Amino acid sequence: MIIWDQFVYAIEWGLARTAEVTGSAGLAIILFTILIKTILLPLTIKSVRSTKAMQELQPKIRELQKKYGQDRQRLSAEMMKLYQEHGINPMSGCLPMLLQIPVFFGLYFAIRNLSLSQLGAWAHGFLWIPDLAKPDPLHILPILAGLFQFIQTRMTRPAGVRRFEDPQQQMMYSMMLFMPLMVVLFGWNFAAGPVLYWVVSAVYSVVQQWLITGWGAMRDWLPFLPELPEHRRLGYVDPKKRANNTNAKRGGLWARFLEHAQAQSQISVSETAVESSRTERAAADASPAAQSPVDPASLVPRRSRPRNKRQS
Repeated sequence: MIIWDQFVYAIEWGLARTAEVTGSAGLAIILFTILIKTILLPLTIKSVRSTKAMQELQPKIRELQKKYGQDRQRLSAEMMKLYQEHGINPMSGCLPMLLQIPVFFGLYFAIRNLSLSQLGAWAHGFLWIPDLAKPDPLHILPILAGLFQFIQTRMTRPAGVRRFEDPQQQMMYSMMLFMPLMVVLFGWNFAAGPVLYWVVSAVYSVVQQWLITGWGAMRDWLPFLPELPEHRRLGYVDPKKRANNTNAKRGGLWARFLEHAQAQSQISVSETAVESSRTERAAADASPAAQSPVDPASLVPRRSRPRNKRQS
């Protein structure tokens, strides 16, 4: 694809210029990764905050599921109403992460191409690594990448929660725990340049996770870890201001979509109730008890036939 090639080429150009200024390909990867992660930080804050808000709403969502589990349309309407009352957009936690995927792969391919080109600073090593186009001889980078990936995953879990009550959340968390192992396996014999990017990105993710939500479940193992007050964390909004913003956004696109979906669900529920009432009425009309009584005079008595005596 031409657009994708131009995107990767733009990242390569930025990395090459940074390497020319710093004189080190490894330092260029570190600085460029920090720059990209900082640019994407507002999206990450929004995504993490939205995910945390959804976790806090899980008890109320489970109550709705128990109450309206048999009525899917009513359950959908009540959940949309709950999201609207708390000013939460369920999609806001996914969209920022989806936007970061092409940036991640673009950086990966750009670093790989530059490491294999062996031009300028990219022909030299970095720290203990003699060649960024070849695997780390000591395998320190993949181990660090997997370690910080595990720490960041552990931090996404609230402290004191041994197991999520929601089966879907528990399954997603279990799958996320396999990611650090996959990072180590892929990075073990991979070019050191892209793996260095994984390490820097994982370290940056740990720092930003601490600034947004704190240490999370890591405090279950290391209770002495310092925490920031809630009002000093990134993305914090005063509850009164959040309530005002929620009221101000009542007429927003997402709010109108929720209202429309809720109205459609209520209409569907009403139509279902009317149809059910009609079906019950028709069944009652068709039942023998509901038919008009039969006139006894119109009934003709049945004559009994004489029984033949058995011959002796």
